[in-house]
Amino acid sequence: MSNTSDYKHLLSPITIRGKVYRNRMLAAPTGYFSFAKKIGDPYYAMLEERAAGGFASVCSGEITVNSTDAARGFEDVDIPDESGEFFPLAHKAAALIQKHGAIAMMEFSHLGSIGDPHPKNAHPWGPVSFTKKDGTEVIGYTKEMMKKTIHDFADCARYAKDAGFDGILIHGGHGWLFSQFLSPLENTRTDEYGGSLENRMRFPLEVLRAVRESVGDDFIIELRVSGSDRWPGGTTAEDMAEFSTHLSGLIDILHVSSGHYYRSYRTLEFSSLYTRHNCNVDSAEIIRKKCPRDVKMGVIGGINSPEDAEQLIANDIVDFIIVGRQAFADPDFMNKVASGHAEDINRCLRCMRCYSGSHEHEKELAYLEKYHITKEMEEARDAEKASCHNYHVYCTVNPKTWGMGFCARPEFPVFESKKKVLVVGGGIGGLSAARYACDKGHDVTLVEKTDRLGGILYFLDHDKAKYDLRHFRDLMIKRVEERPIRILLNTNVDEAFIKNSDADVIMLAIGSEPNLPPIPGIEKTLPAQDAYGKGSELGKNVVVLGGGMVGAETAIELAEEGCNVTIVEMTERLILEARNMAFTCVMDKLDELGVESYVNTKCLSVTDNGVEVQDANQNTFTLPADGVVCALGLKSLRNEVEALKSAAKEGTKVVEIGDCHVIDRVGDANLDGYIEGNMLS
Repeated sequence: MSNTSDYKHLLSPITIRGKVYRNRMLAAPTGYFSFAKKIGDPYYAMLEERAAGGFASVCSGEITVNSTDAARGFEDVDIPDESGEFFPLAHKAAALIQKHGAIAMMEFSHLGSIGDPHPKNAHPWGPVSFTKKDGTEVIGYTKEMMKKTIHDFADCARYAKDAGFDGILIHGGHGWLFSQFLSPLENTRTDEYGGSLENRMRFPLEVLRAVRESVGDDFIIELRVSGSDRWPGGTTAEDMAEFSTHLSGLIDILHVSSGHYYRSYRTLEFSSLYTRHNCNVDSAEIIRKKCPRDVKMGVIGGINSPEDAEQLIANDIVDFIIVGRQAFADPDFMNKVASGHAEDINRCLRCMRCYSGSHEHEKELAYLEKYHITKEMEEARDAEKASCHNYHVYCTVNPKTWGMGFCARPEFPVFESKKKVLVVGGGIGGLSAARYACDKGHDVTLVEKTDRLGGILYFLDHDKAKYDLRHFRDLMIKRVEERPIRILLNTNVDEAFIKNSDADVIMLAIGSEPNLPPIPGIEKTLPAQDAYGKGSELGKNVVVLGGGMVGAETAIELAEEGCNVTIVEMTERLILEARNMAFTCVMDKLDELGVESYVNTKCLSVTDNGVEVQDANQNTFTLPADGVVCALGLKSLRNEVEALKSAAKEGTKVVEIGDCHVIDRVGDANLDGYIEGNMLS
């Protein structure tokens, strides 16, 4: 157990406008509360579990201040009409959050020029008139338009107060309307609302003054800003520090984020496993020096450890820690800290599963343009992939969090009688199944053929970037080892073992094996998962066969180990299965490390001196290599699965989990185990 005294600053309460924040950790808005009439219970469940999990405040997801010039076009709310259908839904959300002792916040936004045209608003509003690349005409704000927007924000704030919320969060960052007026790149007006920083901040301040006047002194107002646009010519941390000097009395908490919606990864709106944790602290430190002390400060950005959170507050860098994706990973974060179980926190991997972000990398943009790939086509591909599983989940490390409130949660049968459960395979799928079956009340035996648990993730012992995933693997193992689960290592489960088993339920989680196509010399290669930490053994020049995510990430690791790495990929683009931030973060890292690649190129043979390849023009040549790594995918152990299933006694329930069922990601194996473990009655 951890010592709660180690987190005394993180656990310390603070009172703002008569409302007590029970600690210093805030759950950021996620998803779209605008969808509440459509999604209902799943969204409320997400809000409630965060409040019950101990966060000081819980903020509902984004709502635009009107359904025309502010909106994306998909909003389904009737704000600020308190006689409308949405008002009782908003009231319900506030009550659910407050029931568990958390401060209830509602987020409002205005997209400004970022907004897409829709039937209610053909022309988005922005600081200045211009035409977007897609031909959309943006209308520059007139003073009458400003008055309308000011009125909209003030009315919506009063609406939230009447609905029972303790306060509102205004989204003024990430390229939204406030950011557009503050940015010297986007605000090129020549009147009193443009030019100098003093002029550029005039309109946002007018909005804030109207909001404060509308709700009075007993209502909390928070403002999220981009501490820096992190884009040449954009707003800097120094600009935002000066802006903060005007916020006294207007807002209560300033959220320091960063970046821009259209450049979500490269400007650190979202960080990845290749980005430093606590990535916006640099901006927060600059702003803190000027920000009035009656305005409390919070920071968001890749914060997933209670240790870092404690230090940021103890060192007086900020007053609050704000988490978005981490609240998916573990909504019980603060309960675990407060109860002395901080070591049991699921730490967000920043794996991009819950938020895909925007298209940024030049190679992806070119690919999308070449094949005229639309957002709808991408979503259809995602849906097809998700259909391989009974349910879809948005978090790799927490299958119980049903992503942004969009998905209905499964209904599990109640426990009827203790059953003997045999789990075959100690990878993530097997660990998950064993844990949840045990928690359901069953007698579980977990059998693993090797001398350690963790399955294919053994390579993480040498991976320099995936330390959060390594922590998750080790946490999964710890959770199994601390439960009354019988664990048998170095034990091979064959047909005879299954025939002699008295298990009522057999869960097969035996995984997969490297796919080795019939390429001459393929036996000379090293499987990707075995290449980690082997850079010196492979030699100076290394060729990686296969440019999917596994091959690309292996190439990054070997390049970090000092190898000159070349990727050979048959398709016309690397990492074809990834998109948006997931693609950009890996490709940017490959570019940074100087990893070369040959696409539209197939391997003909592997020799002692290198790899013979053929390009799209049928040209054949050899890539010299000291070592060759095979990252040509995995294949399920289907023959073994069928043999074990056929050996089971009549009446024994047999289920398949993880890669032996379908090759997929770590989170899907975790999900399979969670579902099947809980489905046992």
